[in-house]
Amino acid sequence: MDSLWNGFKELIFQKDGSNLFEKILLSVVVLVTVAICLNVFYKIIDGIFNDDKPGIEVREARRLVTLNNVVKTFARASVWIVAIIMILGQYMDVGSLLAVAGIGTVAIGFGARGIVEDVMSGFVIIFENQFCVGDYITIDEKHYGIVESIGIRTTTIREFTGGLFIIHNGKIDRLVNFSKGHIKAVVEVGVSNKENINNVIDIINAVCSEVFESHEDLFKTCPEVVGVTQMDTNGMIIRVISDEDASAKAKAEIILRQKIKEAFDLHGIEIPSTVV
Repeated sequence: MDSLWNGFKELIFQKDGSNLFEKILLSVVVLVTVAICLNVFYKIIDGIFNDDKPGIEVREARRLVTLNNVVKTFARASVWIVAIIMILGQYMDVGSLLAVAGIGTVAIGFGARGIVEDVMSGFVIIFENQFCVGDYITIDEKHYGIVESIGIRTTTIREFTGGLFIIHNGKIDRLVNFSKGHIKAVVEVGVSNKENINNVIDIINAVCSEVFESHEDLFKTCPEVVGVTQMDTNGMIIRVISDEDASAKAKAEIILRQKIKEAFDLHGIEIPSTVV
């Protein structure tokens, strides 16, 4: 066993003590070159995937941000791999090292299948534009929120409960993207059966016009009253809808409910104790 281990060390670490200063100096030069190359690459990537271009749509800007981060990650990994091989080449036989690494790669290949699957899935997600940073998505009908980052191996989603959900790209199966196009903000208001329905709808329409004018950045279209969607002995439900960006949906619904409640209080509109 000792002879086998010694043979392995001789294969990998074929040391040469001469010109040690030159080797150290070359290693430093390689590291400086890495810093310069990365700086140049980052500027080129920022120029290609520039999300500050005039007239660019919000969704396209998000996609550019995602591509920017992924390409930078790939460039950084590639540069460092080349640099490490060059530095190690000063102190050992890199060819022997790569040969042994190849044998090791075959040995652990089955265990690395998950990593390969995650990486390939990540590239598919990005280049097929399935979703981008800032999109509102649901995964497996259980986890939903705003995409915070898309990496080579994992995607992170900030759920509306505040938690950060991290999932391997290869595990993303059933996905719904609500950010491709507008999403519907829906507010349902309970009203007593004693109230005049036409009067209530007029009040809600006035509120819709008010919030649309005062929050043009939030509402893509003016909220509109669909009508009565449910009714029983307790009261009736009036539905209001509006087109929104996914990230603004919750805030738009909150503002609309608040303004409707304030208008109801002002006009003495009764809300049933039990919402239908």
